[in-house]
Amino acid sequence: MKVAVSSSPFGALLAAGQTTQLEWLERCGTELALDGVVFARDHFPRTDAEYVAQLRKIAVDLGLVPVALDDPDLLDPERSPEERLATIEMAAGLGTLFVLAALPAPGEVPPATFVAAVANAKAIARAAKAVNVTVLLEPRAGTIAPAAADVRHVLKDVDSAWLRYALAADDPRTGLGARDRVLLVRIAAGDETRATDAAEDGRPWLLLDGASAVDPFGDVRTRIALLRASAAKKALAGASAFR
Repeated sequence: MKVAVSSSPFGALLAAGQTTQLEWLERCGTELALDGVVFARDHFPRTDAEYVAQLRKIAVDLGLVPVALDDPDLLDPERSPEERLATIEMAAGLGTLFVLAALPAPGEVPPATFVAAVANAKAIARAAKAVNVTVLLEPRAGTIAPAAADVRHVLKDVDSAWLRYALAADDPRTGLGARDRVLLVRIAAGDETRATDAAEDGRPWLLLDGASAVDPFGDVRTRIALLRASAAKKALAGASAFR
């Protein structure tokens, strides 16, 4: 089981200057003993190459995998091609495995929005392939892809190995087949037990996410314990059944 945490639960601390990205990484690697981290695009105080390289170096020194750069508006039609490319280049600088993104909201003519989204996704896939970073598309309410099956439709039209799925723990897999690999599962608070089933389905990264808490480090520590305890209980039950 591969467990990562997003910087999102720590957003309030970062915004208030009560911690920095560098301090957040340090505590994730030492106190929380996580396998990886996901960087929310909005949490960067600066995005120059030197700073991005510093984040990557610290993560690697701490034994943390830079799992993803989370930029949900990557395919927003208001974003320029240059802005989209900058996100891909930033992910490459961080050494992340993935970029997390969602599809845009329906426009006045939804079919036109879909066509434009596919065209933008194809361009992103080409850019991602050039630096060997995989873009993961998540279903999201209020977009042209509110369910996994809708994401599948887009992925089928784009037809690129550099675009794959990310789902939430409570997302139904309706419409997905055995070849539809889910590479990351986003886990909201309270879904830790449900996520252990997802952990056995292709061994995706399990990403702890959610709103900032009063004590986000303590909250995430508790959630990690719940996740690992649930996985251990499931493994024990499986071993007993095998005997």
